[in-house]
Amino acid sequence: MTKLSSKFQITLPKRVREDLQAKEGDRIVFIKDKDKWVLIKLPRDTVDALRYLGRHAKLKGTARDVHREMEAWEG
Repeated sequence: MTKLSSKFQITLPKRVREDLQAKEGDRIVFIKDKDKWVLIKLPRDTVDALRYLGRHAKLKGTARDVHREMEAWEG
């Protein structure tokens, strides 16, 4: 469990960080899957991240469409 800060930020608990093998600077995306949210650590390489999202996050469209969607998440 984690607590939402006044800036609407969260800290990943140590066990979650370890399970995700997350390091500073990693991109973590939140994907809605029906009635729950799933955290996914993206590969650091943008092309690999796009491939991963296309296969696993059920994003539709071209690689460019997926890239635009991913950029919107970072905004």
